[in-house]
Amino acid sequence: MISRGYLKDVEPKEISWLWRPYIAFGKVTLIQGDTGIGKTSLMVKVMADLSNGLYPPTMFRERLLPQETGDPITTYYVSIENGIADTIVPLFNRVGGNNEFVQYQDEMKEHFVLTGDEVKECVRISGAKLIVVDPWQQFLDDASSSDNNAMRAMIRDVQNAAEETGAAVVLCGNYTKAVVRSDMGKGIGASELFNTLRSVLTVKYGDSPSERCMIAGKMSFLGKEVTPVRFVQDEDYRKSYVFDDEVDELEAGEEVVESASKADLTAAFLADLLKDGPMDSNDVKRAVQASGFSMTTVQRVKDKIVVVERQPNKSSTWMLR
Repeated sequence: MISRGYLKDVEPKEISWLWRPYIAFGKVTLIQGDTGIGKTSLMVKVMADLSNGLYPPTMFRERLLPQETGDPITTYYVSIENGIADTIVPLFNRVGGNNEFVQYQDEMKEHFVLTGDEVKECVRISGAKLIVVDPWQQFLDDASSSDNNAMRAMIRDVQNAAEETGAAVVLCGNYTKAVVRSDMGKGIGASELFNTLRSVLTVKYGDSPSERCMIAGKMSFLGKEVTPVRFVQDEDYRKSYVFDDEVDELEAGEEVVESASKADLTAAFLADLLKDGPMDSNDVKRAVQASGFSMTTVQRVKDKIVVVERQPNKSSTWMLR
């Protein structure tokens, strides 16, 4: 909200984080990337964790700390590209979300228009502390979609609503076909609109087919450089974050011998786990977590010794080759 006065009359306050240092309460965040890169499944993972009172992992000195717990957070989810019943709910259930803490809007019955008033109404009727609009370009009114000045005013309007309600507003967006020099400009459609946003994040492919990186292209929060978040996606489109030991393993060249040993130990663990026959992928994941091995390393070594069979409408089955 725009107001005038003297700095001496303003009481400083700390930023309240939904996902430090990427998504803040009371702010608008844009998450962008190519179609199908995994933006939606990442946000479903975040929504599911929050529904169980589990916050996304905090970055500290370029490392991911274990996820903190707190009260469950309600999300208001608006989407037109992904079917709620056949896409979002199955994925949300696979990652263990509590569906009592997610409210959705049925676009076939009531159209959502991205405005500050609409955001405030969503918070009012649901009590949500997270609003996810996916993809946000589909929810612009005719004026905003064709006029950069109107678009800029709309973003400010939504930002004011976020500050007023204290909700985090996340706009998931696909890259546009606009010819721009920077990747950052592809998600907003016009490079001059980029500066209107407080935070812009981009999801890209990582070093392996299953790995993704979320890169902070712009952060208005004290201008600090932010390390990319790394996460992997399994056969059922479930995502898990890459933690401290995996960052060391992937990036520290002097630790190649140690990482190779870790991979060998993980492969031996998998072989022993599956020696008595096929296992449901959920049971495999639980066994890995209980053992202290990393699911990220499991995903990298499994192809040499494991066959994964997809089951219709069910989780996958793992078996030895």
